[in-house]
Amino acid sequence: MNRLLALAVALLIISASLGYAYHQQEREFEATLNGILDVSNIAVFCLEDMNTIGIMLDGNVSNDVLRERLSRYAYCSLMLEKAAFSFYLLNEDERYWRLHVAASNLEVYLHTAMNSPNPDEVLSDDVKLLDEISRELGAILENGGVGELSPARAERLFNLTQRLSS
Repeated sequence: MNRLLALAVALLIISASLGYAYHQQEREFEATLNGILDVSNIAVFCLEDMNTIGIMLDGNVSNDVLRERLSRYAYCSLMLEKAAFSFYLLNEDERYWRLHVAASNLEVYLHTAMNSPNPDEVLSDDVKLLDEISRELGAILENGGVGELSPARAERLFNLTQRLSS
């Protein structure tokens, strides 16, 4: 009888410790997801004002000023690219793969323009497209952020960035 009681107590202790470990892992996983979503939303917030590129081009800003702004947008695109890919790896949702590729397309385009001898010439053909991308990113934030990204919006952003010339 003592052995049976000792075995029951041991199983109870093991069960309780496994349950605790499971809930601890679940909390850490949720914290990770929330962190990735926060980074994604901050990157989208950073990128949503890309419509200023057209204003800067109309104002004939210097190439140095333009490169500085492009550098910021390229960095935000890289952050969104990495965060969206991490989110895709965690949940294998196609929306986040599309967001990852869209951010990657944008990052490559912005780096190409930034490193060009005449960034204003590279950008001038795509000002309206960059404005559309900016509006689409703003709509993502207005509709609950990256965590509420709809498949249609992810597809639209993907298609817009595919049209960028680089």
